[in-house]
Amino acid sequence: MVKGGGKAAKGGDGDVLKSLKVSAPNGIKVYNIAAGKTIPAWLSDKAKRNFRKDEEYNRRVELIQDLEFPAVSQKVKFSKDGKFFMATGLHPPQVKVYELADLCMKFERTFTAEIVDFQVLSEDYSKMAFICMDRSVNFHAKFGAYHKIRTPRQGRDLAYCPETCDLFVVGSSPEMYRINLEQGRFMSPVVSKSQAINCCGISPIHGLMATGGEDGLLECWDPRSRESIGELDIAGGAAITAVRFDDETGMNLAAGNKEGIVQLFDIRSSKPMITKDHMNGVRIVDIKFHAVGMKDLGSRKVVSTDTRSAKIWDTATGNNFTVTPPHLSPLAKIWDTATGNNFT
Repeated sequence: MVKGGGKAAKGGDGDVLKSLKVSAPNGIKVYNIAAGKTIPAWLSDKAKRNFRKDEEYNRRVELIQDLEFPAVSQKVKFSKDGKFFMATGLHPPQVKVYELADLCMKFERTFTAEIVDFQVLSEDYSKMAFICMDRSVNFHAKFGAYHKIRTPRQGRDLAYCPETCDLFVVGSSPEMYRINLEQGRFMSPVVSKSQAINCCGISPIHGLMATGGEDGLLECWDPRSRESIGELDIAGGAAITAVRFDDETGMNLAAGNKEGIVQLFDIRSSKPMITKDHMNGVRIVDIKFHAVGMKDLGSRKVVSTDTRSAKIWDTATGNNFTVTPPHLSPLAKIWDTATGNNFT
């Protein structure tokens, strides 16, 4: 469903697509749905009425109602059941939850400190955990915030292991703080060889956890024994900024660093199968594996995003499938693995 304004909406989906900015690298059309004008909330009613004559404003496309923040959006995620979409932003620090069936906002909640990252702990939005800039970990339920704890050092990323009910928080310390959500208390931390950890991820297939260090050290852990089972210096001292296991076999692990390079590993080998350079010289912010709708194209794809563009490339050859045009402003990418929808 596409919700449009003015003449573009009246002409049908074809006219809506014609009104969008489009690029076609490798013959794959990429539409920019966020390039249209929006009306600032502080404008007077008279000034808002003047926008009716603005052709660019009339050609805008609004997929989800109220999908905006006063300053900037930072992190975005889907619920596991694919029915809800969560986004955090500024100012003030806040989270907004959208119900995709109705394409509208369900609720918003404000925080006292900027949100660094968050995880959805349940199938829907009923259980979420947020790490904030004041070193706090905030737990939310359907009715709102219900518990808050503080970590000894600032957190940068978090991951949840459902098999052990442990929430891992990594950050500006070699210690990975472990919060057991069944017992409601801190457990003994897991200690890394890196002096600080930027990112972490847990495989939904075999349950191994990977961490990316500030010094370029990639480590894998068994959450059951809380011991390192392997380590590899993959970035030559460049900080690792994103890690991801594939969610189909669990045998592939991708890691991106601050210089815009993504390496794809088979976890049984210390040598990368593919090394992909984004050629933008900026850090990798997210990596996803994607197979839905791609099986007829020969192999699975990797979607890697830096702060300027997103690239979709082949896991077997490393060849680009398509790439979004470079953006001057920071870019965040998410991928809906349930439906195959890409939002950039």
